Amino acid sequence: MSTSPRGRLVVAAVLFPLILASCTIDPSTGPVAISSATSSGVSLPGATFPSGAPSPTTASSPTVDTSRTTGSSAPSSPTLPSTTAVPAPRIRTSPADGADGISPTAPVTVRAQAGTFLRVALTNPEGRPVTGAFSAGRTVWTSTEPLGYRRKYTLTAGAVRPGAPRTESTSSFTTLSPLQTIYPSFFPNPTMKTVGVGQPMVIIFDKAPVDRVAAEKALSVKTVPAVKGSWFWWDDRTVHYRPSTHWKPGTEVTVSANLYGVHLGGGSYGEADRSMSVTIGPSRIATIDDATKQMQVFVDGRKVKTFPVSMGMDKEVTVAGQKISFVTPSGTYVAQEKYEVKQMSSASYGLPVNSSLGYDSRIPLAMRFSDGGIFVHAAPWSVADQGVRNVSHGCINLGPAAGRWFYDNFGHGDVMTVKGTSTRLDPSDGFGDWNISWDKWLAGSALA
Repeated sequence: MSTSPRGRLVVAAVLFPLILASCTIDPSTGPVAISSATSSGVSLPGATFPSGAPSPTTASSPTVDTSRTTGSSAPSSPTLPSTTAVPAPRIRTSPADGADGISPTAPVTVRAQAGTFLRVALTNPEGRPVTGAFSAGRTVWTSTEPLGYRRKYTLTAGAVRPGAPRTESTSSFTTLSPLQTIYPSFFPNPTMKTVGVGQPMVIIFDKAPVDRVAAEKALSVKTVPAVKGSWFWWDDRTVHYRPSTHWKPGTEVTVSANLYGVHLGGGSYGEADRSMSVTIGPSRIATIDDATKQMQVFVDGRKVKTFPVSMGMDKEVTVAGQKISFVTPSGTYVAQEKYEVKQMSSASYGLPVNSSLGYDSRIPLAMRFSDGGIFVHAAPWSVADQGVRNVSHGCINLGPAAGRWFYDNFGHGDVMTVKGTSTRLDPSDGFGDWNISWDKWLAGSALA
């Protein structure tokens, strides 16, 4: 049978696509998946690396899928028509690519969906890797150290799936920029290893936190054995911690200020995380009764010494309209510091040195118990008055031998109680914490 030219054309049109359908393509030249993401971290398969960023807040961005394929590893059949391709893994990152104002303490996470990671790297602007860790199945990578403020981080990742194109991801984000940072300092300072049973734990901020609640929530005190205590805001920059009664000797105390990355109000953030540890030493308490003018000293509850004393004279003068009393206030004091020799001048509290009661002298074996200038010290010049009458400008006078014993045996955080005098110690004068009732102390917390 003969076929017309037009008939042959129809047959060719039908057969030509079938011939093409039977051809195959070399899978090694196929596409690869590429993804852009938004986290910065560094690690190689099975390993993690440190990041080199300062310490910490908590604002994160939503997880974003920025995957794109860059290659294929799935072979195709040489004879059968094409079948459904294996989809490439997807990479999701948090923070998102291009995100700004990210908290340096919010973990960076990268997730591989329908695949596993070959690598993940998060780097700071200098190229330093941020430490991170993979999940057991290498489907998630999470940063494990805080980032820095005001820094741009770059995140790269690669994920694979058998028979599917490889997926690559690159992204970046920037951490928040505080208007200012706030730094915490401690007393006892970190070099002090042992303090007395009366020592409050003190944190001093270099700038006043606007948000006291946020600041206080970032503070913690851990003790062994466990002791219940509370913070009390002394002023805008200072907060004290103590239990309801004196610390138990031997208690181990660790104070932490985990402020990095914490928003403290008004655009201020914590500058650093800091901590200090101290042990409570033996109970050393001196009690002075104005009626007897005797000091009794108790160590771990046992009376070990009794000394005659002379306290502040019962006088008051007025200088430039200011009243100056020499009476030693009654109340509970805590030792702050001590000096082998201390230069003392009446001019420090407004009384001219050249006045009839003025002085400017080198005082031996002096231990400070108040910011206002109450010291316990040796006073050879008043030995005849000690145990008989009060003749000092407010300090507690001891004889030379008693002064030496007291100086050698008392230290930071040890307690002195004075009773029977006509004035009361202002709780804000030095570590007057124990002159505040427990109920009022609890009310001084920002979390009350």
